[in-house]
Amino acid sequence: MEVICKPIKERLLDRFNKAREVVGVNWRQSLAQSDPFFNTLEGAGWMNQTTGAVSKSTRISVDRIERVTLALEKVAGIEGSHI
Repeated sequence: MEVICKPIKERLLDRFNKAREVVGVNWRQSLAQSDPFFNTLEGAGWMNQTTGAVSKSTRISVDRIERVTLALEKVAGIEGSHI
C-alpha cells in the first residue's frame, strides 16, 4: 500500500485553517496581542501572505507560514505537532 502525503506547505495551511477557526474572526488581533512581532508592519504582512496562500497558490516561504501557524496554534491552545 502506497501512502501519499501532502506537501509540507499544504499541511501547514491545513493547520493554519484549523487554528484560525478555533481563534475566530478576530484572529489577527489576537495574534498581534499575543506576539509583538505580529503587531508590526512586517508581521501583518506575513499574516496577509499566509491568508492569501490559503485562497490561492501564491508564492510564500514555508518558513513564514510555519511562523504564523505555530504562533496562532499557541493562541488557540492547540498542542503543536512536529512539522
